[in-house]
Amino acid sequence: MRQPMQIVKIIGLLLLLLLFFMSVTMTVQGAESMTLLDMQKQENPGFTRMIFNFSSLPEFTSEHSGQRVDLLLNNVQLTPDFRRLPEDEKVVEIKLTEKSEGLLVSILLRRHPGKVVVEPRQNGSQVVMDIYWGSDSAARPAVSFKISDMPPRKAGRRAAKFQLKSPWEGRWNEFFRDYRTYWKLELPLNFTLPQLPGLIEDDQSPLWLLQQHGDNNMYLSLIQTATGLTGLDQQQLYLRDLLLAEAQLRTGATEAGVTRLDSLRRKEGSKHARVEYLTAYGQALDGQPLVAQLTLQQLLPHLAEDHPLRPLIHLLFAETALVSGQDRVALEHLQTADLDWPDSLLVPLKMRITDARAGLGELDEALVEYSELAEEPGLFEYYRFSLNRAACSAFKNKNYKFASKLYRKLIDPLNQEAGDDLLLFGAGASAYEAGDLRWGMIGLRRATLDRPDTEGGDRAELRLIDHKLIDGGELEIAQAVNEYAQLGVKSQFLPIREESRFKSALALYLLGDHRESVAEFMRFRREFSSSELIREVDLLLLEQLPAVVHQLLEEKNDLQAVVLAEQNRKLLLRSGFNKGFLDDLATAFDRLGLYERAGRVLLYLFDRTSGQEEQKLIYLPLAQSYLKRKEYKKAGQYASRYLDKFPQGEDGGALFGILLDAFEREDRPEQLLAWLNRENRPSSSELEIRAAYIYWRQGKLQAVIESLERASSGGQSLQVKEMALLGESYYQLKKNSAAEKIYRQLHDDPDFGSQARYRTAQILLRQQQRNEALKLLNRVVETDGGSSWGKLAQDLLIQEKR
Repeated sequence: MRQPMQIVKIIGLLLLLLLFFMSVTMTVQGAESMTLLDMQKQENPGFTRMIFNFSSLPEFTSEHSGQRVDLLLNNVQLTPDFRRLPEDEKVVEIKLTEKSEGLLVSILLRRHPGKVVVEPRQNGSQVVMDIYWGSDSAARPAVSFKISDMPPRKAGRRAAKFQLKSPWEGRWNEFFRDYRTYWKLELPLNFTLPQLPGLIEDDQSPLWLLQQHGDNNMYLSLIQTATGLTGLDQQQLYLRDLLLAEAQLRTGATEAGVTRLDSLRRKEGSKHARVEYLTAYGQALDGQPLVAQLTLQQLLPHLAEDHPLRPLIHLLFAETALVSGQDRVALEHLQTADLDWPDSLLVPLKMRITDARAGLGELDEALVEYSELAEEPGLFEYYRFSLNRAACSAFKNKNYKFASKLYRKLIDPLNQEAGDDLLLFGAGASAYEAGDLRWGMIGLRRATLDRPDTEGGDRAELRLIDHKLIDGGELEIAQAVNEYAQLGVKSQFLPIREESRFKSALALYLLGDHRESVAEFMRFRREFSSSELIREVDLLLLEQLPAVVHQLLEEKNDLQAVVLAEQNRKLLLRSGFNKGFLDDLATAFDRLGLYERAGRVLLYLFDRTSGQEEQKLIYLPLAQSYLKRKEYKKAGQYASRYLDKFPQGEDGGALFGILLDAFEREDRPEQLLAWLNRENRPSSSELEIRAAYIYWRQGKLQAVIESLERASSGGQSLQVKEMALLGESYYQLKKNSAAEKIYRQLHDDPDFGSQARYRTAQILLRQQQRNEALKLLNRVVETDGGSSWGKLAQDLLIQEKR
């Protein structure tokens, strides 16, 4: 008995071990089932898709605020070989933080998205995040159909004309003098770091001397003294490192300061807010303003309303927003309610508010403030970021004298820095526009000579060509054509190439060289399709194309004229061209076999015709063009639409024939018969004969007879083929007399004689006239015994002789 008990114990122990290992395995599997394996990013038109792949689908929550998107993944851990996605033009940083409840994925974007949608994909263990950059609510044009390859129209003729309305129309000469494109230049911003509250209040502390050095702005001495201190406890070491990190940031040792602050962030300390604030300041100095914003954004909710660092944090956030192009965000932070701004920050506050207003385009208000700040001696010399914004704002607002005054501050003396070429150009251009031609021309030439092949140098060269053309005659215009063209090729800067090439083509227009002008404008359209000058290009093309096409036609160069029209088809179809010109183009396309292009022109005419009388003329050629292209459904649609709208229309018969063709080609017998059986449908001999054959194929014999009778009632005789069809229909319906009358007329026809004699014989047999019937059958056998009708006659003779 003992042995079985031992066996039972062993089995029980084995089962226990098995259950233990299964539980361990299930635990491991459970942990692995909630692992973030990788991330992928896909760029699509209008949105960016982020795909998170997991070992199994976790629970998650998402939150979108400003330029930040947070995704909290419950009970998720990272795979050991996880790779982060690099930053790009859309995403600044992807931050992964392990929290008690799971993994937090924070995505910092370079601009505000319109909408963020996060949803799971069960079949693939994925979470998909779609970040939409633009609104999808734009109204679509109100047209009754959409033509692929045709530009959309706004509803109504006024809207269509408005799309091609330009303030330069009728005064193209003034374009060279008055047209402006503005440059973009931001000088480095000096981030504000005011005096911070003291850390050391005990004059007996070993750190007291460090505090004294900091209070007296002796930061190099502070650094030197701090490195020699020894015997400090943990709290004293924490405060020393904090003072030392601040001093390093203030003296340009940014990397060392940020590294020290990173170490302090991992320690418990009483000055967490100060550490985070200085960290953000260091990140901003290090060229990471958006990362600095993220740091400040995480800090702000944890600060009391009266915390002394709160105004400083909002100011730093605003400055990082200014350098990131977020002027609205900057203004919101600077105008935060219930902030107790210290007196030492009132001037920087006013300056940054003015900078934000200037960036938002509130130029009148900004220039009032800049004018007051400009009276403060030496102020703008420190705030060069603001000085540049003030000068640009004054130039854009056409306050050229103030702009010239400010630009002179920026170039006298000229600092060797990025963008100094644009400062030289700005100084010369503002003086020129202010009416000081001498200093203006000197400044512009200096930019071309001192900074060649730069944006500022090229802009100055462009303005000098403008000056020559404005003050010159036809010879100067001809010279400007080449000079603009050369600059438009050699410049490395897109806005300058665009403007130069446009002005070259416009100068050709002024010279009356329309063919070359059209060629240049067409080339401009291809190479600069997103230019703000496309509207003007289209207007000038539309004005010149008819004359150029007419000239080509006069020269018997028809193909080139058609090619030119084809190359500009979208523009021609969108414009308000007269119907006659477009009709001619459609005909030309049709003659060359370009049915699809002809159809597009006709579609445009159809859409643009306002009155029914005009629109009636287009249905037939439009339906014909679709029929030629074997687009039977559309051909039938336009034919049926016409027949419904204009049942007595002049083109009804032709369109009814197209409709029958379309239904037959599409094998739609029900619709075919429905239209044939309509009352008051179009009727003619040709249509009725056509209907008879359709009815015959459908087995509608009575309808065949009625159609053929209508066809002959108009005084037109039926052809032999139709007579045979009528006779056969009579015969099948046992209308013997009518059938015999038809068939006797066909006895001697070479094509239908055998059929007519055979059917006549059958009718005679029905009438018990056997002898005459047999004679006809024998004649069929004798004259056409090898045909199907002859064989039928032989069979019938054998049957009758029995």
